[in-house]
Amino acid sequence: MKENKVKKVAVCWSGGKDSCLALYRALKENHEVICLLSMVSEKDARNHAHGIQLEILKLQANALGLPLLLVDSAGEYELSLKRALSLLKEQSGVEAIVFGSLYSKEDRKWNEQVAYKSGTEPLFPVWISQHHSSKLLYDFISLGFQSIVCRAATKYFDQTWAGKYLDWSFYDEIHQTDSCVMGELGEYHTFVLDGPIFHKKIDITKSDVVLNSGLWSLDIQSCQLVDKT
Repeated sequence: MKENKVKKVAVCWSGGKDSCLALYRALKENHEVICLLSMVSEKDARNHAHGIQLEILKLQANALGLPLLLVDSAGEYELSLKRALSLLKEQSGVEAIVFGSLYSKEDRKWNEQVAYKSGTEPLFPVWISQHHSSKLLYDFISLGFQSIVCRAATKYFDQTWAGKYLDWSFYDEIHQTDSCVMGELGEYHTFVLDGPIFHKKIDITKSDVVLNSGLWSLDIQSCQLVDKT
């Protein structure tokens, strides 16, 4: 059986469950994670993927014990990402970029094109077939990750879903909705607070639920790191 070559990698980072599970699997495969890479708007001081405040995102990276590279899209998302990856390859020897894509072929195709154009290899540790979504959510919860819904589309959910924890009650409830149970098509997004690869856990100390562009959003305003027992 062919062994996977251990590589120097960057992880495309949203702060949510998909990228976190991709990071977990990359570490399990013994890849050397050089950094987490998050596309952001410096003007809004938030990341693009889930609208998380940059200071909160930095706290999360601190809890994981990994460097965080914030890349300002400056209105040119694809170009900014390609430049960042090319620079990581040149300066840090990064060979591959880890993506948290699940089963969206369009998403994977775009990620592959960006990676290849920057001279890096795209890796998809959590790529599944659509009917395996339940198994992936089951695995995420079973591994001991703690995550919270930070965005929920009004098309599928009411405001009570923003702020829900991804526990076994959530597992049961999400299966009663019309949403993909992993939210692969943007039905909901998450922010990970703890798990087996976290050195410290995150405690949210202040947050509000706001309605913004068809999304119930948990606006996390402040957090603190807590030692794990």
